Formats: sequence, structure tokens, C-alpha cells
Amino acid sequence: MRRLIFTVLLFSFPAFAQPTGSVTDGPSSVRSFRPESTLQDDALEVYFDSAHPLAVEFFEHLTMLSNPWLAGRQPGTEGSKLAGQYITWNLTQFGLTPGFDDSTSWYQPFDFSVDGDPPVVENAFVALGDMALVEGRDFVVLGNSGSGDVDAPITFVGYAIENGDNEYTSFDEATDLTGQIALMLRYEPLDENGVSKWTSRRFGPHSSIKDKMQAVIDRGASGVILVNPPNCRDGRRGLETTISGRFGSTAVPVVQITEEMANIAIGDKKTIAQLQVLADEGQIKTLPMENEVSVRTKVVTSDLHAQNIAGVLQGRGELADEWLVIGSHYDHVGFGYTGTTSKGELHRGADDNASGTSANLVLARRFSALYETTQETSLRSVLFIFFDAEEAGLLGSAHFVKEPTMDLESINAMINLDMVGNLSDNKLSLSGTGTAVEFKTLVPEVVEASTIEASLSPGGTGASDHTSFYAKDIPVLFFFTGMTSEYHTPDDQAFTTNPSGGALVTDLTFNFAKRMAKDAKLTFTTNTRGGSGGRATRMPTPVRLGVHPSYSEILETGILLAGVSENTSASEAGLQAQDILLAWNDVELTGGRKLMELLKESSPGDVVELTVQRDGENIIVHVKLQAP
Repeated sequence: MRRLIFTVLLFSFPAFAQPTGSVTDGPSSVRSFRPESTLQDDALEVYFDSAHPLAVEFFEHLTMLSNPWLAGRQPGTEGSKLAGQYITWNLTQFGLTPGFDDSTSWYQPFDFSVDGDPPVVENAFVALGDMALVEGRDFVVLGNSGSGDVDAPITFVGYAIENGDNEYTSFDEATDLTGQIALMLRYEPLDENGVSKWTSRRFGPHSSIKDKMQAVIDRGASGVILVNPPNCRDGRRGLETTISGRFGSTAVPVVQITEEMANIAIGDKKTIAQLQVLADEGQIKTLPMENEVSVRTKVVTSDLHAQNIAGVLQGRGELADEWLVIGSHYDHVGFGYTGTTSKGELHRGADDNASGTSANLVLARRFSALYETTQETSLRSVLFIFFDAEEAGLLGSAHFVKEPTMDLESINAMINLDMVGNLSDNKLSLSGTGTAVEFKTLVPEVVEASTIEASLSPGGTGASDHTSFYAKDIPVLFFFTGMTSEYHTPDDQAFTTNPSGGALVTDLTFNFAKRMAKDAKLTFTTNTRGGSGGRATRMPTPVRLGVHPSYSEILETGILLAGVSENTSASEAGLQAQDILLAWNDVELTGGRKLMELLKESSPGDVVELTVQRDGENIIVHVKLQAP
């Protein structure tokens, strides 16, 4: 069924058949030229005449959004901006109001970096007194550094922990670091064996570099110098590379120096190892140094500029202050900037996700007409939102739930449309069916009144934007027509989709949304938290772990899990949502890229010892890896 358009186009052009051409005299007037049509000539017209009435509208949007003119809709590109203009033009025609900045803007901008893409350090200079340090040997500028020129005295701030275990703190109430550069120990207090005093293995949540650096910046520090604790057993050795994103971002210069350079910076005040012992015991807080340091940094980030788009349909009556969110991501991977092996080739992204965006636009028009004509006196407001940077890791939806335009508790449900352009045999995947108590009866009622066969998955997590809302305890439904061989390849084009099927999915979504806009508020349930229910993704690895990393929170070290798929290595080992994966055997897990590298090096049957942080405690979990 989904190949119908391809077949129509292939057999509608006899010029591509064997040569049988001829010439004849034409009529006296070209207006009288109209040969008799054959069914084959009219196949495209016949198809749309017999398709669902919404198929033409759906396909018009889809062909526009997947046109090469938009260059694959990579965030921040001219093509992405043009796609945004197309979306907002339609929302305006439908009578919606802008969704951001108190109804003055259609756009919610944000910046992001692709995982592993470091910033460019254009200037790096550190001097202790009159001694200049050597970049790469004595110091390195960290990826979260801001740009600046600072000449200031050094103040040792221990581990820079505001509130640790057993009332531990590195600061007095009156600590003021204004005009000073903070010299900070990495990680958290250690025992005589170099092991964390607060966890049984590796480090706990108080070791977060992002939090520690924010603590000294909040107290006025003009810059930060990081140094590794000399006797740390489980910590990293040597200087960091310029890693983007792991430590957040700051507006002040941030550098890391070696133990030898730290001793020179401290001068006659003891060694860094001696000061560490005092900090381990909580016997020292901030300690001003006599020496001054000069730090010069110029850091140019590789941030990409993205923007969510949203329009509002205002509700009425008692439910007007409650919300229904209908979302889809409109970005794609451009010429392969992320998520594909076909680098440098145009990826039009017809199914992924011009299809979901097209469905969302059709729904916006239909809902606007419904609200204008219905006699219902009480209806929820509806936010039609189009997420950017989903392909880079659900970043648009994560940004929205972090900076929402309404109280998240007022959201009745979130509907997500991602890859709905390839309905086959009228079979649809519907995930999130276990995220609201009422879905047990609502879902069968709505589906059975349609012509679609829905495959239900109760879990609310997966590799699409509904995950960000489910993590905020919001019921979700995720509509998905299945993986295809064109996924994340240049072959994902308009003629490989099923417009009639897309229209049917849109109509089913409309019927669900009508109920969610007026029925009693849904009751969120957590009994599926950690279950599967997202879009399946290709696994370019010989094994599958079965975890869904969180994209809304980046840790200094470790990977926060938003969920765990059922019947996988992870679920069988007992891994849970909200676990933090700290280490794979003895290898520190610094992020998703490191995890993928380790999975690629593994084989089915391997048993891995994972260090996992759960509820503030570190435990060991043994996982037997399975094939995908």
C-alpha cells in the first residue's frame, strides 16, 4: 500500500518505456488539443479521488516540507527557517495565536551542540605570576568555559560543595568570591584509600561539576581552576579534552591545571595533596592564596541555533485554563549532520518527520474550525507545537518542558506524531496507552470506531518527543506507523509515503484529541514507568542494552536513564528509569557516545559490570548483553 505513489509515478510516464514515438499534424488551435485519457494516465488523480478526503491536504504539506529547497530542515539553516515560515503562515490562516512571549511570537529559540562536537578555543593563556603555562601540558581550557581576560588572586574552595552528606559544606554563609579565581578540587571528599566517603563505588550526585562551578560563580568568582585530587582511585587521570556540553556552560574562564601547577599556584600554603586531606575531613573551607593568576580565554562554541514553533487555540469555559498539547518535530538531519551514515547527501525527511508535521497542521485547521462551530461551552486550550532539534536528542521538547508556557500540571495530555506517513495494512503503533488510567477504556473506544488496527504499547518513553512530557508525569499517546528501509537515508522522499494512510492516522488522532479536549481530566499513572513504548531505532551495534537516556539533563559523568525497554538486557538485569549509569566495568561513562562505543565493541553473551547510582547510592549491576 505504501508503495502506491511510486507505482503511479513510474507507470504514468510512457516516455520511460521502449521508444514508440511518432509525429502527426496538430490541430488548428491548441485549445482543441485534448487526447482521450487512459486509466493509467489518470492514475494519480484516481488515487486521490478515491483516497480519504484529507489525503490531498496531508500530501500537499508533506511535499512542501520535504522539498529539496528546504535542504533537509537542519536546525539553524535557511531551509529550517523557511519550514518555520511555512508552518507559521498556516497557523495564521487557521486563526491561531502565537504560542510564546505572551502571544507575541511563534518561536521559542534555543542553542545546542551536537554530542562530541567541541567548541573552538581561539585563545588560551594561563600565567602563575610571571610564569606562563604550556597549553596541553600544564593546563587546558574546558568546554564549558566562557571567554574573558582575568587577573585575580586565587582562593582555594576545596570541593566547592554547597550541601553534601553529613552537613558537609565548602562554604561559610558569608563566603564572597568576588574578584577572585576559585581553585576547585574535582569530585567529592575521599578516604585514605582515595575512595569516595559518600558512596561505595565511584562518586555520588554531589560531585557534579556543573553544580560545583555554579556554586562558586553564584558567589562572585571571576574564573574557575579545576584540579584532580592527587590520590583519587576512581577518578580520571590527567587533563580533560575540550569536551562540549558535559559540564554545562559558564560566562567566566574555566581551565584545568595539573597537580604540579596547582602546587606552584598554592605557593607556601602547603601542597594540593595536603589541602585535599583537610578538605576531605571538612577542616577547611575557603582559603585565600597570596599568588595571582592571569587567565585569557576566547572560546567560540559550535552551537546550532534552533527554535520550537507553537500556535494556541484558546479554550473556553471551566476548562479554558487546562491544556491539550499536540506535538511533532519538524526538523530533520539536513545533509547528515547527525544520526545517519550518509554524510554529505541530502536527507529530505518525508516520513521523518514531514509526515507528523503535516498531520499536526491538518489537525490545527480542523480543530480551529471545530472550536468555531461547536456548541460545547467548556473546552481545553490546545497548543499545537512543532519541535526543533529532535534528531539531535529530543532537545526541542526537553527545552519546552524546562521553559513551558503554561503550568505543566495543567496539561491534560500530550499527543506526539512522529513518522506517520507509512501506514501499511491499516496497522498503527500506539504507545503510551498505559500512562493514564482512563486510557484503558478510552483507547479501545476510539480505535474500534475507526478502520485502523492499533498495536498498543503501554510505556511512555522512547526515542521521540513524548518522552520529555512523560518524564514530567503527563499522560502521552505516540502515533507511529513503523520503521522503514528509508529511515535516516536520502531515500526518505515523498513518493515513498502513503498519503491516504497519513490521512487516516490524522483522522484517528483528531478523534482522540476531541475527547481529550472536553472529557474529564486524565489520571496519570506510573505503573509503566521504565517500560518500552517509543519509536524503534536502528542499532548499529552487535548488542542492544535497551535503555533510553535522558536528553533533558546532562551530567558531569554518567548517563541518566529516562526509561528501560521491556524484554531487554537492561530490564532483565533490573535497571530502572532514573538510574544513572556511571561505569562500564572500569570505564567511566561520560555520555551516550561513550556507551555506543562500548556497545560496538561487545558481543552477545558478554557480561558487563555496570556501576549504577540509584537513589543516591551506588550499586553494581551485572548485565548479560543480548543481540538486537
